[in-house]
Amino acid sequence: MVVLGILGTIVSFGATNSFAQSELTAFSTQDQEGNATATTASLGNPFFVEQGRITGQRVLAVAPQPQLEFSFMANASINNAGGVVINAINTGTSVSTLNADGSFHGEGQGILRTQAGGVATWTNQVVGNLTSEGTIITRGVGFWSAPSTTGELAFMNGMITVFEVQIDMEGNLSAREWKWG
Repeated sequence: MVVLGILGTIVSFGATNSFAQSELTAFSTQDQEGNATATTASLGNPFFVEQGRITGQRVLAVAPQPQLEFSFMANASINNAGGVVINAINTGTSVSTLNADGSFHGEGQGILRTQAGGVATWTNQVVGNLTSEGTIITRGVGFWSAPSTTGELAFMNGMITVFEVQIDMEGNLSAREWKWG
């Protein structure tokens, strides 16, 4: 999933239109100077991993604080409670506000669709910053809802998660998410 904060540095447009691969990928977390950190190591294996692209963006305000809206689409792999990998497409929109210190905060919403027709929706709150290499790193909390009580994503209904998203200067994004509690 993802929750994504964005500054005006991402100008790439594209779309991901295939379903997620069943392989889960890992990536390292970087601090503001680009050094690998272990801040997410204690969370264990994520239940949700995705790779995607920014598909559009627009400026909502420049004063009193710059505010940017962007949309994304990503291929997601979800490990359900039974150890089965579910492939899905995650589509979302986020609004981020730039703070005076260069950090930003935001909120987003989106929908997750599986190959079998399962649906879950999410909202989130994020904080983030821009590294010296131009990578955007956000961390936040997500709130999931699944309209079906019997579908393949029913286990996500009412789930609260923590996540990390990285976005490069070309608009490529990768995210990891962990169930909280």
